[in-house]
Amino acid sequence: MDKNRMWIIGSVVVMVAVIALGFLLGIQPQLAAVATANDARVAVEAANSGQAAVLAKLKSDFAGIDDLKAKLVPLQTSVPSGTEMPSFVTQLDALAGSTSVTLSGMTVADAVPYAAPVALAATGTADATAGTSTSTTPLTNAQITATTFASLAVQITVTGSYGHALDFISGLQSGQRLYLVTGITTAPVAEAAATETTKATVPGDITATITGLVYVLVPPATAAATAAATAATPTATPTPAAK
Repeated sequence: MDKNRMWIIGSVVVMVAVIALGFLLGIQPQLAAVATANDARVAVEAANSGQAAVLAKLKSDFAGIDDLKAKLVPLQTSVPSGTEMPSFVTQLDALAGSTSVTLSGMTVADAVPYAAPVALAATGTADATAGTSTSTTPLTNAQITATTFASLAVQITVTGSYGHALDFISGLQSGQRLYLVTGITTAPVAEAAATETTKATVPGDITATITGLVYVLVPPATAAATAAATAATPTATPTPAAK
């Protein structure tokens, strides 16, 4: 009886051991693999969801690409990626004709890196309540820098009546090409000074000299190359003085 009981107990122990060993060697790895697969599936579904949202946004943006291209055209004319001086001269000739002035001179300086405008000095106009002067703070943009923009100083001379000269200056500031007026000087045209360049003048005509800036967009590749060249330029090390 005791011997049979020992066999039964031994058999039970062996079966439990077999089941435990089977769980460890067979079932548990499968459960772990299933859990890993579930985690991977969840991650893939999340990634797919994100990609679907990006794709939907791209489709939405592409649907309006024609409108964006239409808006880009006048911007490219206003600030081109090259100097485009012939086109600018054509614009000035047309403006001079429409405002009844004679375009008698134009000079263009070399392009220089863009410099952000500085705040204007106080105008001296006192505030009625605070009793202080006011100054003007110019608008700036972090994307407009010396590596993305360049400016060219352009001086334009026209001859005509004072009113027509003002019309020319107004059209110059609102024309297709962005032109920032930085200074204006006028002088009367002497009757004897009339030449073939200025054509016929009448009493009261003036010569207006307008100074200002036009801007050029620096292509990203050029800007990156310039920045890389600047970073790669070695800094001169002072030579120690001889003792």
